[in-house]
Amino acid sequence: MKKYLPYILLFILCIVAVIILFSNKSEKQFDKKVTLNKNYTAPYGTYVAHSMLPLLFSNAKLTINKKSPSEWFYGNEELLENNLLFIVTQHFNPNEEEMLLLNRFVEQGNYIYIVAPKMDNIATEYFGINMSYNTNFFGNYRDSVTVALRKPPFLKDSSYFYPGFTFGINYTSVDTTRFQILGTNEDGRPNFIKADAGKGSFYLHADPFMFSNYFILYNNNKDYFQKSISVLPNTIKKIMWDEYYVYKLQDNEKAKEPSPLRVILNIPAFFWAFWTAIALLALYLLLNVKRNQRPIPIITKPTNQSLDFVKTIGRLYFEKQDHTNLAQKMVTYFLEHVRSKYFINTSFLNDEFVQKLSGKSGYDEAEINKILQSIIDIHTSTNISQQSLTNYYQQFQKFYKYTT
Repeated sequence: MKKYLPYILLFILCIVAVIILFSNKSEKQFDKKVTLNKNYTAPYGTYVAHSMLPLLFSNAKLTINKKSPSEWFYGNEELLENNLLFIVTQHFNPNEEEMLLLNRFVEQGNYIYIVAPKMDNIATEYFGINMSYNTNFFGNYRDSVTVALRKPPFLKDSSYFYPGFTFGINYTSVDTTRFQILGTNEDGRPNFIKADAGKGSFYLHADPFMFSNYFILYNNNKDYFQKSISVLPNTIKKIMWDEYYVYKLQDNEKAKEPSPLRVILNIPAFFWAFWTAIALLALYLLLNVKRNQRPIPIITKPTNQSLDFVKTIGRLYFEKQDHTNLAQKMVTYFLEHVRSKYFINTSFLNDEFVQKLSGKSGYDEAEINKILQSIIDIHTSTNISQQSLTNYYQQFQKFYKYTT
């Protein structure tokens, strides 16, 4: 099966290449995915709104907030006044403690701009409003919308149109003694209101699509965005773009951001690369389910290291031409070999020694006698020639070879 693996992988890669090629040639479709994400440049992201805010407040610093109000409110002297918390989300769902802290934040002289088509009971009860849902929420959005900004505070009534999605939501039961109506939908019902609290104000907008890239960049609709923001004082020194309520779960569960896998799957190139890698990995695992046997190591025959060592020492002495010393070393090794292998006493090299060695080794007695004579010659000689040394060596080697 392994020999077919490269061909299978090549076939899959060819299929993926063809799919990508044809998908790139196809007409680019309108991206209808609704994210309201500040980093999303598609029609229904909020990249343009996020980028324009610092331009409208040149002296303000723009930051990203991912923490709950209890984490950034207490002990933060920078937030005493002239700060803006800008919230764009599909569901504004603070708990009681968060709503209390947001109210205290505004009363100190700050501003909160909430753009959300849906609020939980805690928020609606605090503001004393209701919200009218004219569409199936989340998914089945209405197409095309006309919205208007009203005077005052604007100089004149201005209407704006765009052909994209709308939540079709407006505020009901609005107490005009508490709220100022700043904008309405195509039916003349309020969708943009303001409520003062202490030294600051709340601004509520019911349709985040009016802050999407598509709406702002359609015709002259950026005028709507600029005027909607112009109701804020120009003394704002810090803008906090909120992401806490974007990722906060409903029912007051623990908030968390979406998995990074969501980002990968939202980008077509990453989407194909990710699933191609998964498919290739799965194919590789299927083809290698069968357990591979480890190779059996080759065990070599043990070598006589002592003999190799002696040969090395012998070559060293031979190169120094110290024939006598070398011959004596060969005698010493021979006698040690006899003692260790045949357990024969080498103190007396006599006929008894010859008979025992011949009996145990099977070597001829006459040849052993020649070896003994050579041993005597080596011990008694003071100057051994190279030829004599060679003869002695051959005698010993003949014995080793025969008895091995």
